[in-house]
Amino acid sequence: EARGGMSGREMQGERTKRFVLPQIAPSVAAGTYEPCTFDYELALPDADKTPGRKAWTDIFRRAIPQFEKRARLQLIQDASTEEEERAAPSQAASFAKEYGAILDKLEIDPDTVIPGYEADFWRAGGRKGLSCKVMCALRETCLARLGLRDAFRQVKRKENGESLQVLGHIVAEIEALESPEDRMALALRGCFAGNLFDLGAHFSSQKYDAAEEGRKKGGGAGAEEDSFASFKATRENLPARPWLVDCLDSAVAALSSGKFKKAIVFVDNAGSDLICGIFPFCRELLKAGTSVVLAANEKPAINDVTADELLALFTRIEGAPRVRDPLLLRSAESGRLRVVNSGSDQPIIDLSAISADLADEAADADLVVLQGMGRAIESNLNASFASAVLKMGVVKHPEVALCLGGTLGDPICKFEDKATE
Repeated sequence: EARGGMSGREMQGERTKRFVLPQIAPSVAAGTYEPCTFDYELALPDADKTPGRKAWTDIFRRAIPQFEKRARLQLIQDASTEEEERAAPSQAASFAKEYGAILDKLEIDPDTVIPGYEADFWRAGGRKGLSCKVMCALRETCLARLGLRDAFRQVKRKENGESLQVLGHIVAEIEALESPEDRMALALRGCFAGNLFDLGAHFSSQKYDAAEEGRKKGGGAGAEEDSFASFKATRENLPARPWLVDCLDSAVAALSSGKFKKAIVFVDNAGSDLICGIFPFCRELLKAGTSVVLAANEKPAINDVTADELLALFTRIEGAPRVRDPLLLRSAESGRLRVVNSGSDQPIIDLSAISADLADEAADADLVVLQGMGRAIESNLNASFASAVLKMGVVKHPEVALCLGGTLGDPICKFEDKATE
């Protein structure tokens, strides 16, 4: 049974969409809200003036091997017969071939509507040219045609379980600091370290695969201590400040002050991003007197956590990974920490097309937090909000870095506090 305050009518799979997040309603009404940050038709600002269409389709091409790998492993795990298990590699390869062919067609003519994928092209809302929303939707449809609604389910569960073992160490480290500002600063830095667990980006998926290979060679001994040490090393090795966009100091001061009553926190990846990054950050918000609503995807996309998976972490299910932090559990029991279905099924988010539950929850929120490259950088980076907003993530595509004038691995910490403007 779910803990009090953690459920909603859309947790049952009802797909009610087309509600607008209240904090961007003025921009939507004015016709200025554009979720996607980058125009895929514009040439990149490099020496060769690389055509945008080629550059952005290449981002999706580079990720195909990781998706093929995860699809193969998930199909093998789900197989009920030896025949199904033997067929898994060829099925996963068929996804790679199909999606690669789609990207080839779109690179030649971005206005082509591919038969069988019409619903995915409707995501563009009638706009011409390539769209991140459409390309993500096409990829998920390709996977769904294999019967794979969640190709990353296995790795998400594994990473959630391992990260929960580390959470207590991270919390103890933060709690050892005396001032709320120091605790919030360390928690926020942890959000950037955690955000590097992203299997949808070639840059970070390579790092993950290398780390996994190292664990296998090490035999798994001292895994919990090694995971904590690895997380600390990642956090300590973040680029030197100032970052590409660096509002960390003002964010720390405002978020630790207790001025905010309610925060909507859009979460990103499962595993260390959520558990080692967002959970300790949310603990500090709760301690500052801010109630927290965690907004997660309705349906799977890459290794992003879904609302159902997030809710399950606070539910007593035999043998399943579960949060044991007393403060988080008490907050869930009291309703000060809740989970809501965002209505999204993509690694980016269009805040003009959210669920009814999220729109209701956000009505009285005075703070919005967008975590991750997809929700805070590739979408919504330039969006104007009527409330305070924190947009944070790590740049994991070279094309994104080039367009923003930064480098791979750069943190983005953009905080806008309407109360002080």
